[in-house]
Formats: sequence, structure tokens, C-alpha cells
Amino acid sequence: MVKINIISSNSAFAEDLDLHIKQKIPEAEIFLEYPVADTDMVFIDEDKNILEKLAKQYKELPIVFFSKTDETSEFADLIIKKPFRLPDFLQNLNNKTLLPKVRRKECLNFKEYSLYPVKKEIVSSLNKEIVKLTEKEVDIIKYLYQNTPDIATKEELLENVWGYSSDATTHTVETHIYRLRQKVEKEKGSQLIITENNGYRLNI
Repeated sequence: MVKINIISSNSAFAEDLDLHIKQKIPEAEIFLEYPVADTDMVFIDEDKNILEKLAKQYKELPIVFFSKTDETSEFADLIIKKPFRLPDFLQNLNNKTLLPKVRRKECLNFKEYSLYPVKKEIVSSLNKEIVKLTEKEVDIIKYLYQNTPDIATKEELLENVWGYSSDATTHTVETHIYRLRQKVEKEKGSQLIITENNGYRLNI
């Protein structure tokens, strides 16, 4: 059984989401109130103040935030832009792939680098400089990290990072990798991404 809290000032949104989740996952237990201590995850609808408050109060609690704008937040594990495809959302919730593998409080460490995926930041322990990354740059590093020690081909990156977008080519991958290296690698710092056998791997 999965226990979910839905927090929204829009009762119609909360009740509709409650209904559809129960139809897809009959064993789910839904609370339309402040999170209880043993809930499995919480859905927050647009209220950034509640988001920040709960993220600080319940550091281990997975949080999904619904927003009408494109934004990032260090307080949410996942941000879903409204309107969203409900069937896809419910399917991912049901098969337990909704939440990212890396939580908001976690980071990926390799060489002297620490990547904070939710904040979209990478920090070098050598110079303590915080470098802001784009979502695609974060996705590239995450995929290479999860793919270690294998080499990721340009085609694999296209499929897993760009999803074979109509405007993406292998040149798109090459350009993003080049710009990412230029942004992160500093004098005397370790190489971030290594080109090998016409593919890429993270320098771990």
C-alpha cells in the first residue's frame, strides 16, 4: 500500500487527483490534509511556502510539486508542470518510476566534483566554485554517471537525454558536451567527461 498526501487550496484538483489515483491504484491511501508522519510521499499544488516548510520539516519525505511555470526548486524531488498528462503520471506512480533516482538532498560525487541535480549545480572541491547548469547538462552527467564504467555513444545520449527530439542530432550532443566541459573544467581541475571510442564516459 502507498500512502500519499495531497495538499492543495484547489479542492477540485485535489479530489480529482485523489479519484484517479484510487482508480489506477486501488490499494492507495490518500490524505487531503497536512502530511501524517508515516506517509510515503506528498503532492503539493503550487504553494511554495508549504513546499519549503515541509521540505525542511520532513527531510526524508519525497515531495512532488505541481506548478504552472517552468521552474526548479531545491525543496522538491520532482516538479510537474501543469497541465500534465494524467495517464503518464498515474502509470509512473503505479510502476514506481515517478520519483527520480537521486533525491533533492542527495548529490553525485566523482573526482573533485559534487553534482546537485535538483539545484542544477556542480561544485569543485578545489576552488569551491558553484557552477549553474542547464537541465540538459544535468541529464547528461546523470546518464554518464549511471552508465559508468561503460562508454555512452552519441546515439545512446540522444535516446536517453533528448528522446530523439526532431531537432537533435549527434552534433547537438557534441556541442552540449563541449560547452559543458568549457563551463565546468577549470585550470588544474580534472577532466569532467572523457571522449573514448567515439563515445563519452564520466571521469570517475
